[in-house]
Amino acid sequence: MKLKLTIFFILAFTITGHSLAQERMISMGDSIPPIPYSQFVEKNIIIMDITTVNGEFPTCDYIDSPPNGWGKSITNNFKVPGRMKISWGENLLYDSGDYAEGISGMTIRIRGNSSAYAPAKPYKIDLQKKADLLFRNNPSYNDKDWVLIRDIYQNAMIGYETCTLLGMQWTPSYGYVSLILNDEYMGLYMLVESVKRNTNCRINITKQGFLFEYDSYWWTQDYHIPSALYNMMRYTVKYPDPLTASDKQYLEQRISEYETSVLNGTYDQQIDVPSLAKWCLGLDILGINDAAGANRFLTLYDRNSKIVVPTMWDFDSAEKYGDIWSRTHRVLMKQFFENQNISFRRQFVEEWEQISETFVTDLNTVLLRYRNSDKGLALFNACDFENIRWNHANNFRSNIIDHIEWLGKRKRWIDKRIQDYYLTGDANRDWIVDVEDINIMINMILGLMPTNLKQADVNGDKIVDVEDVNIVINKILKLQ
Repeated sequence: MKLKLTIFFILAFTITGHSLAQERMISMGDSIPPIPYSQFVEKNIIIMDITTVNGEFPTCDYIDSPPNGWGKSITNNFKVPGRMKISWGENLLYDSGDYAEGISGMTIRIRGNSSAYAPAKPYKIDLQKKADLLFRNNPSYNDKDWVLIRDIYQNAMIGYETCTLLGMQWTPSYGYVSLILNDEYMGLYMLVESVKRNTNCRINITKQGFLFEYDSYWWTQDYHIPSALYNMMRYTVKYPDPLTASDKQYLEQRISEYETSVLNGTYDQQIDVPSLAKWCLGLDILGINDAAGANRFLTLYDRNSKIVVPTMWDFDSAEKYGDIWSRTHRVLMKQFFENQNISFRRQFVEEWEQISETFVTDLNTVLLRYRNSDKGLALFNACDFENIRWNHANNFRSNIIDHIEWLGKRKRWIDKRIQDYYLTGDANRDWIVDVEDINIMINMILGLMPTNLKQADVNGDKIVDVEDVNIVINKILKLQ
């Protein structure tokens, strides 16, 4: 009888597909019991499932910066080959196939600098065959290079959507996945396009162009170009790779000309000012705390073009400042705000004025639409596993509400402080101090116009009076 019962249970489990031998278990870390893979599927979340050759995990070595460098980083972060599948619930969306160099499969390695020190590492994915891992039904988005970053509180989502609303040249597209690596759940990740040259869908530069970065982690690269503007920063090159001697000579010359132009006030001849202003404004909107690692990528479309800042990247330190300009603004961009050439300052103000009335509403609309979408529901469900694995109390939906509230307060602060960058005495805000401004100030004194413009209170005594008019007259006559 005992033998018959044993055979019965074996048959029953085999027929229903729930044999303990067949059930795939996913590790949740050393101190947490494993979870059946079926639970991930039942939650209807987006799963990136990677199995490497021989079950090998990516590793790296950790290094500190030299005395004249900044921060800490990694080295010896070797690629591990394997196979990747992406599924949404029970639907298989992508299968790279087994690893065969240049044909199928993929490699994964640890990426990042200080972020690589966290228990949950960021990763770089290299496909052996181009594909669009965001499934936009357009082969022009196919690429081999993809990035997995930690974005459990959706700072990067806010950052990229800000980049889009500012109208920057290119915004990386993204999606969220739950990463399982060799049957171990690694956490919730943002899958995002890497910053690279791809004229179809990413950075659009010619084969004669350049993609480079004003980089605090220059010391991790074999080749870097010193900066005369900030001695702890240098320029590193992303494209072309490898660089020829001619490439190096040309880029070094262009960078020298650009930095000289910043110092002598002719920078608008060397760099595309609107793109730089949008980049800086984006960091200010987000209250970024990171001066050195804020990733200022730069491009030369060809050898006859101006330098352009094409995109924003790295939002780990977002929303650190609610009532102060971003650290990048106050440190690395100080030379532009205080420059004798007001082109940048004027563009910075104008970029804000173009979006200030609608920015928060537009961003709220985007965030709430995502929050209520199928992908938003999948992300909400995925937080359950993230919270178990890394002992969080994370809720995607409440995160979005928190971001919306913070952005509203930030907008009100910027509206007040943006006035600091108008010219003193420029009462009509046309970026010229002239007789028209004097007429406006006289009308203010006579009570014919409101006196709510900070620029009209030239001496800062909180009253617009004859003394302010005299100062402006002397300014026009260049007597002071």
